[in-house]
Amino acid sequence: MPLVALIALLGQVFKDQPAALRSAFPEAQKFEARDVFLDDAAAARLEQLARARVRDRMVTFYSALRAGEPLGYAVIHSHVVRTKRETLCVAFEPDGRLRKIEIVAFFEPAEYQPPQAWLDQLKGKGVADRLAVGDDLTPISGATLSARGIAEQARWLLQALKDAAARGALR
Repeated sequence: MPLVALIALLGQVFKDQPAALRSAFPEAQKFEARDVFLDDAAAARLEQLARARVRDRMVTFYSALRAGEPLGYAVIHSHVVRTKRETLCVAFEPDGRLRKIEIVAFFEPAEYQPPQAWLDQLKGKGVADRLAVGDDLTPISGATLSARGIAEQARWLLQALKDAAARGALR
C-alpha cells in the first residue's frame, strides 16, 4: 500500500501530549495534572449550560505553571467527528477564556480538518459566547461536522473549567 494511502487510512498525529502542552504555554516551567470527576448531576448541568453532550465523566486539566503561578490551563481531549477520532489541545487563560485550540491528531480525511486560521477565531471566547458555527463562528465548507464538533467540545470544556475552578479543584 502506498504511504499516502496508508496515512489517509490511519490518520495523522501531529503532536504528542507534552509537545501540545508546550505549544499552548511555551513560557511554562512545568505542568500539573488534576483530574476532575463529573457525577451525573454535574454532567447534566454542564450539558444544559453548554448546549452540548458531555460524554466523559473525567476531565484532566493541566495547570501551566511559571514560578509556581498558573499561566492558564489545558485539556487534551478526544472525540469522534463522524466515525473517527480527533484529539484537541484546548488551552485556557487564567480567567477561563480560550487561549488556543489546536488539533493534535486527526483520523478523518484531511479535507475535513479545519485549518488553524479557523481555530484561531475561538481565541478569547468564554462561557458568555455562543460558540456556534454560523452564529459567532464562521461556517467552513467541507469541514462543517468537524467545526461543529470543535465548537461543542469548546463549549462544554469552558463550562467544565468554570465549574472546576468554582469548586476549588484547580490550582
